[in-house]
Amino acid sequence: MWLLISVFLSIIVIYLLNRLVQQTSEPILSRKVFTGIETHALIVIDDEISSMETVVNTLVRFIGISEKQAINLMLRIHKEGMAIVWTGDRNSAEQYLTEIQRARLQCFLTEIVSNNY
Repeated sequence: MWLLISVFLSIIVIYLLNRLVQQTSEPILSRKVFTGIETHALIVIDDEISSMETVVNTLVRFIGISEKQAINLMLRIHKEGMAIVWTGDRNSAEQYLTEIQRARLQCFLTEIVSNNY
């Protein structure tokens, strides 16, 4: 069962990363350049409870991005159902995950699997 969930989440991450790369019309401020050393991605899921303002404020407060970047991510979460809001090392990712979950946003953490061996 856990293997099936892991595969499903990996497919979602790959899909979201592909969408991120394909969207060239998006303002440059909301795009992050992947350096190749990121090992984990933090994904926020749209829910019916959190307001758009809460999502923006939480992203600004805990991830440390600008309000404009947070608004762009919030709109992506709202339109597409989820969005990768941060990538980086595991320890920081777990810390951000805990903080964002305390703010009552629905999110999860997934490992980025590289095919560049």
